[in-house]
Amino acid sequence: MKFSENDKILLNTFINDAKENKINGLSEMDDLWDFTDLETENLIKKIIATDPTDYGFKGNKIAIEPVPEDIVPMKSEAIKKSGEYELDTNTYLPENINLSYESMAYVFKRHNPNRQLLVGSGYRSPAFQVVTLIYILAKIYDFDLAETLKRVALPNYSQHCSVTSTAVDFLNIDGQPSDEDPIEFSKSVEYEWLKKNAAKFNFYESYPPDNNDGIMWEPWHWQFLE
Repeated sequence: MKFSENDKILLNTFINDAKENKINGLSEMDDLWDFTDLETENLIKKIIATDPTDYGFKGNKIAIEPVPEDIVPMKSEAIKKSGEYELDTNTYLPENINLSYESMAYVFKRHNPNRQLLVGSGYRSPAFQVVTLIYILAKIYDFDLAETLKRVALPNYSQHCSVTSTAVDFLNIDGQPSDEDPIEFSKSVEYEWLKKNAAKFNFYESYPPDNNDGIMWEPWHWQFLE
């Protein structure tokens, strides 16, 4: 998909308006269209109607479920250098997944007293996944949809939008990963610890190197699977 200069203006305006309207990980699709003009809405709907397999994505669709009533908002203490995590200063996890995360973070802290295993992003409603996708498309990959879809999934394919198998993007106190160099997280104490211990708490690295889903290696991205 090619984007005109007018398309780019519309999408950058949409990102700013989403921030102003405090769209967050629990927002509904109607919340997006409340502040979006018809031209922009149609453009965004065209983007999210894209078949990601045309761009090399090989992952599975997920079931879109209502925002769970037991969702837990967590104010992140992470040092966020820049980027998508700044779209919403809270992170969200279903209660059972949050309990597992808290147990894991406690054990990690015992093993590494001067470190913290933080959550950059957890559950995202489909609406917030749209905002995240548009942000990465515009701000990181200069409107290259093919490159964008190697890093962020459409709402119907994103593990972040799954209630029962939510993916968690971990962060550390150094602000890793960052948009500038996301793979730096692979060199961290946190990543090495997760590789050895995360499965004990039902977290699994979803997109390892050379994964079969057509997604770039994301060492920070771990899905909860019981």
